Amino acid sequence: MDSISLSGLTSISQWVLFLGIGLIILGIIEKRENYILAGQIAFIVLGILASYILFTKSIPVPTENSINIPKEIKALSFFKGVVIFMAVSILSLLQKIFKLPFQKASIYFLILFALFLFFMLFNIIQMPNISSPK
Repeated sequence: MDSISLSGLTSISQWVLFLGIGLIILGIIEKRENYILAGQIAFIVLGILASYILFTKSIPVPTENSINIPKEIKALSFFKGVVIFMAVSILSLLQKIFKLPFQKASIYFLILFALFLFFMLFNIIQMPNISSPK
């Protein structure tokens, strides 16, 4: 997979994270549960995409031993974090469905986790593409 595909995957992930965060914040401000639900579903869809990327090994791991960590390895760690994030999002959604306590706290934790992933991905996208001389 070339760097255009990697940048495409990371850009799509960044936009879905942004959409989910925006919907949840809008739902909290407007007090509309449907927006919060849509944001959580966006996070779950992103987790399914990340699971697909990890299971199909769509991002090849470079075999170089250099001082800097390659962009592909950072992207793989991001997608592993998104799979964990999907599990947290599903737990938050189940907490909401079964009306368990601390629903609001789980939503706030979800937003903080999403912001962490968003800025992690922003850092990955800003990395220069370093190609080794052959």
